Amino acid sequence: LKRMVDHLIQNISPFFTKIRGEVHHQRRYPTSPNLLVIGWQREPDPAAEAVLRHLVARNAINLYAAAAVCGVLAGDPGDLELARLTGEWLNATTRGTSSPVPPLPAPPLHLPLAGAGPIARAALLVGSPRTRTSTSYSLGSYLMARLAQHGTDTDIVQIYTAMGSGRRRAAALDLVDAADLVVLAAPLYVDSLPAPVTATLERIAAQPAPTGPANLSRDQRFAAILNCGFPEAAHTATALAICAQFARQRGMTSLGGLALGAGEGIVHGTPIDELGRRGTSIRRALDLAAAALAAGRPIPTEAVDLMARPAIPKSLYTLVGGYGWRRAAHRNGVRARLLRDRPYQDADYHRPARRVRG
Repeated sequence: LKRMVDHLIQNISPFFTKIRGEVHHQRRYPTSPNLLVIGWQREPDPAAEAVLRHLVARNAINLYAAAAVCGVLAGDPGDLELARLTGEWLNATTRGTSSPVPPLPAPPLHLPLAGAGPIARAALLVGSPRTRTSTSYSLGSYLMARLAQHGTDTDIVQIYTAMGSGRRRAAALDLVDAADLVVLAAPLYVDSLPAPVTATLERIAAQPAPTGPANLSRDQRFAAILNCGFPEAAHTATALAICAQFARQRGMTSLGGLALGAGEGIVHGTPIDELGRRGTSIRRALDLAAAALAAGRPIPTEAVDLMARPAIPKSLYTLVGGYGWRRAAHRNGVRARLLRDRPYQDADYHRPARRVRG
């Protein structure tokens, strides 16, 4: 399902606009369908339900749905109850009545186990398909290098290459189980994590917890570093809440997360040490985070604020971003105006891509 949502993004425009003061992609088509999402839980979980409802509302903004209805089922309701609820949700969708959106759950309180001390071993999960040339890898590997300076042994797992085969997947999961701290560094895909990252976290959450005397008093911890293409780091709030839910379900202690806006524009896979002045806030944030994480403490608020500090005004971002798409089209031999085409609006649309001469 998440893979399908990730591939819906081309149905909106690559160009940018502001919605309620927040940067988003422009609408491609003049009208869009309403959105109905139905979730199911084995048993009621108010925190997870709140995250789902918040994600549906965010997806509705991206997909320009005039109304977004989210229904949540728990347990095993009978056929009559299913029919009643489904009818209510369909009627609300038809009327264009959106479901209320609750606030995201508060970050979990950090309560370390008695005797839990500094982090001896950390594992980084890189959740970008660009692997070692990605912004996620640049951010995560810098943090791992700083953890190593504090005496922490580190390992790096590339989700897109390690989770494909059985042998590599088993080795990667072993590294995660052995780590005192697991850090996820990933890009934002449609207000959430990329589909392969979601699948990996589901697989880890379903793994039996490590057993044995050494693990009886073990406090395994989790943190996240997320980056999005939009200039506001606040776009990552839902994904960070999803990460906190994963940690809770796995029995890990969440130590918080860092969020970077305009990550591709600022970093674009460049090593953090080579960013010069534009990387000052990022380096400082990661340095502060590394010092706290190495000691088993949550990421400090100062680091969160430094990482989220806007690097480019919104108006300049939309202007430069639009120019970048036109330049990319020209570089690939495509007329820029084709970027605004609406292939699903006309049933007889069969126009081939026109290439630029020369």
